[in-house]
Amino acid sequence: MLNKVWFTYKARIQAHHRLEWMDTHSQFLLVWYAILGAALAVVAIRYPTLLGKNTDIFGAILSITLLGVSLSVANRDFRGRALNMRKNYLALQHLYNVINTRNTVQPEDIVKYDELMNDVENHQDMDDKTFRVRNSSQLTSRHPRKKEYFQVYFFIVFKYVVLLIFYTTPVIVAWYLYE
Repeated sequence: MLNKVWFTYKARIQAHHRLEWMDTHSQFLLVWYAILGAALAVVAIRYPTLLGKNTDIFGAILSITLLGVSLSVANRDFRGRALNMRKNYLALQHLYNVINTRNTVQPEDIVKYDELMNDVENHQDMDDKTFRVRNSSQLTSRHPRKKEYFQVYFFIVFKYVVLLIFYTTPVIVAWYLYE
């Protein structure tokens, strides 16, 4: 039981970091696209064919897409979920410390663990794998397999490639259309 609480607590920490990362970058991307949309609208007043004869349509599509994405991001509530995950992992850490100090598991510990598991959404499998891969030298049990190393590193690279695409696509599209 002690091992179970510890790994859940560590995976929830990783989930908290993932949700904070998603909140930060979703907000930056929304601001980035809003700035670009506003700049396009202002520049299109003076140069209505800046991006070709359909500059006005590109601007309208960008604005509508930005509205939809901002509503979607707001509904995902990454910040609120991250705060709930943090509160939960701190409670799990407390439970772990109580069990570890007492050196025995009581029935109320199992009930408390079950309650904490039901308090927030569950972490993703990748959160557990990421924690175990990043801290494999410190683990005494549940060492990651080679497949899990591959999955975690692939996920990390994929995440940053997608992020790079989201940040650079408007500039690349504008450059391509301008030429």
